Amino acid sequence: MRKRVLALTMAGIMAATVTACGGGASTATTAATTAAATTAAAPAETEAASEGEPAEGEAAGAVTADSFKPGKDFNIRVPFAAGGSADTISRIIGQGLQKTYGNSAVINNLTGANGAIAAADLDSAKSDATELMVGGIAMFTLAPLFNPDINLSLDDYQFVCSIVSEDQMLFVAPGNSGIEDWAGLQEYAKNNRIVFGSNTPGGATHMLQTMLFGEAGIEAEAVTSDGSAKDLLAVAGGNVVCAAATSSLGAQYVEEGTLIPIVVFSEEPYTGYDGIEVPTAKSLGYDIVFQTCNFLMTKKDVNPDDVAAIYQAILDYSETDEFKELAANASYIPDLSDGETVKQTIADAAAMCQDAYNKYYAK
Repeated sequence: MRKRVLALTMAGIMAATVTACGGGASTATTAATTAAATTAAAPAETEAASEGEPAEGEAAGAVTADSFKPGKDFNIRVPFAAGGSADTISRIIGQGLQKTYGNSAVINNLTGANGAIAAADLDSAKSDATELMVGGIAMFTLAPLFNPDINLSLDDYQFVCSIVSEDQMLFVAPGNSGIEDWAGLQEYAKNNRIVFGSNTPGGATHMLQTMLFGEAGIEAEAVTSDGSAKDLLAVAGGNVVCAAATSSLGAQYVEEGTLIPIVVFSEEPYTGYDGIEVPTAKSLGYDIVFQTCNFLMTKKDVNPDDVAAIYQAILDYSETDEFKELAANASYIPDLSDGETVKQTIADAAAMCQDAYNKYYAK
């Protein structure tokens, strides 16, 4: 009888597997503006454009960044702690908006409740394209399953674009267990208990490993923490056998040779580590695909043309040398998919998370 394979297809922060999918227990508010800057002089218009005709390659009536004229500063709510990767990326995006429009971009860190606190603050604001929020995919997928008090609807928001997404993978420490690949872990599990590091139930790394070991018929239990960085330290220190984390978080360990990535939860093998090709869970027979994701969102009744203009402003800024330098310094690889793609991805992920919850968590 063929084994039932469950697909979990999710896109969406970096970062921050834990921040994107776990969230802090307390609420803290900080505000900071990005560095003051004004828009550089625009390139000379083409003759056609100066006559009111679209420039070559530009459709008539197309929304451009300057189609939107903000009447006040940008207020960007970030439901993650200041100084983290999601916060850093949000500030880069905010600086781009400030460069384009000349209005300050204020970053408000409103942590807690998997983004629900920040979302409530956005809901209470006047509908305007300057009122924005950086969200994580968990606020619409995993969080509502494990916390009935979180009841956010996709239909209450517009999505400007995604800002970052990243692969999740499973890491082991060969010095502690002798495991160097998935087959080795399966062999190890025949005579040893598998203890994995993860965030708490309701977080992405907990669900991914619960699914993987469940589909593989391996008995395993979790030692939970409040961050994937701690989970990787636990693997390296021999306190747990394995842990799931983002590719960027494990990069230093892989470079040092203290951890080995043995499975990636993606459509394609991961080749971002020098000399290593990490096989997919799908190639091993487990159709589990997952990406962390953060995105920029606003209220549903904001003028769609204003939202489109902001998206174009972000795309334009992403082509500048300044953006590329800031991104490189932050080890930030942008994913700027459009808002409709983000919404559909979240909707698909929510359905798949429900299936996973019903199989592995519901009593």
